[in-house]
Amino acid sequence: MLKQRLREYFKFLKSLFKTNIRLLYGMWRLTKLPQPAITIFGSARVDSSSEIYQQARKMAKLLAAEEFSIITGGGPGIMDAANQGAIDHLKEKHLETFLQHKEIITAGIGLIRLNKEFKSPFVQEYMEMQHFFARKWLLVRYSVGFVVFPGGFGTLDELLEVITLVQCNRMAKVPIVLINRTYWAPFLQWVEKCTQYGGFIDKDDADIITVFDDIELAAKFIIEKCCTTKQSVLHKETDFKE
Repeated sequence: MLKQRLREYFKFLKSLFKTNIRLLYGMWRLTKLPQPAITIFGSARVDSSSEIYQQARKMAKLLAAEEFSIITGGGPGIMDAANQGAIDHLKEKHLETFLQHKEIITAGIGLIRLNKEFKSPFVQEYMEMQHFFARKWLLVRYSVGFVVFPGGFGTLDELLEVITLVQCNRMAKVPIVLINRTYWAPFLQWVEKCTQYGGFIDKDDADIITVFDDIELAAKFIIEKCCTTKQSVLHKETDFKE
């Protein structure tokens, strides 16, 4: 029994060591990004010809023009659109000399064996984590705001993680913007009619998120909220559990 426990213990230590090494590596790569930075979440299954893809691309371009770096999960769909939007800004900024410039404003944090078939070609700094909790920690750690486009379970998981961190004062209160009022209407209704009405959250907790349909208004909202933040926001320690 003791041998089995020791075996499991050292097996865990080995896994923990590998995870910490990857985290340190990811943190080192992310420090290349100019601050402030915005993380953009959304579905990996959005086609490049769709309206929502173009909205994410436009959002990232507007934010990049205001000197925000863009962080995503590094995969297809909304992630690809956001990284492409940031690169669009660099191309317009540097014109013919784009290829000669080494300015880095996009980062993608992937997950091993997730979206392996597609890594956004517009990501300048790409890294992969082995565990979801490590990936989410990096997606949150260096961001001063979050934009969430429509998505599935993964997007909802990332959104609720950030909301919970702000609600529990584990992270500074930052702008969390949802795009597409129609899509998020059932979720907002659940927040109001179920969780808030049932007393499971405080009334002020619902104000953590803001919903927009207009991309330019959403970008303006984020810029105004972060206008005094030109350095990295130091979040409180965040405890993620996988």
